[in-house]
Amino acid sequence: MSAAAYQHIFGRMVASPAFRAALVERPDDTLAGVDLTDRERRRLLAIAVQPGMRVNTAIHRANRLTPIEQTLPFTCVLLGERLGGVVDRYWDTHPTENLQAPAECERFATFLLDEIRRGAIADRYLEDVIGFERACTALRFHTGETTHAPASLPALVRVVRFTHNPVPVLEALGELRRPPDDVPAGVFYLVVDCRGGEPQFRLLDQDAVAAFRARGWV
Repeated sequence: MSAAAYQHIFGRMVASPAFRAALVERPDDTLAGVDLTDRERRRLLAIAVQPGMRVNTAIHRANRLTPIEQTLPFTCVLLGERLGGVVDRYWDTHPTENLQAPAECERFATFLLDEIRRGAIADRYLEDVIGFERACTALRFHTGETTHAPASLPALVRVVRFTHNPVPVLEALGELRRPPDDVPAGVFYLVVDCRGGEPQFRLLDQDAVAAFRARGWV
């Protein structure tokens, strides 16, 4: 039991500088109720003040940032200079997690949507782009075991709803620049089709939207 608690605290020290600082400043409060021997407590406190811990944290965060950049690259572009503060909040609340790309994509996307809903992040395009990249990630890592697509929609096809015209938004993000603020608003549906291997994208016109709606696909 003690060894497991020791490893858990050490992992949190690596993942969260805020937790590490709290451990140094208020060790009794921070470790209250944790099953540690006196020797383990002394070791953890000694490790916490070592300069090398900052390097461990940097390596850990680089490893955590990789699946986010791989699965939500346009989201990262949209966040821009805000990304550092956002991931700091995310990592503080999710200090140690499964770092497989699909799982981290879903977890970080959910965190961002919660941030948007509580007003911590405001961006006219962010929610649309998160939905698009979640769909693309789900298709990229599709195993055939589960699907979030409507029952009659092919497993390797998704229909993503946008509140702004996705064409100029995605074109700008593909060039690693923020879309202009005057992209037309409305209701748009983009089909992402991976049945041929490489994703194909198609913006639905009004007739196609009506046909998809009749089938329960949008």
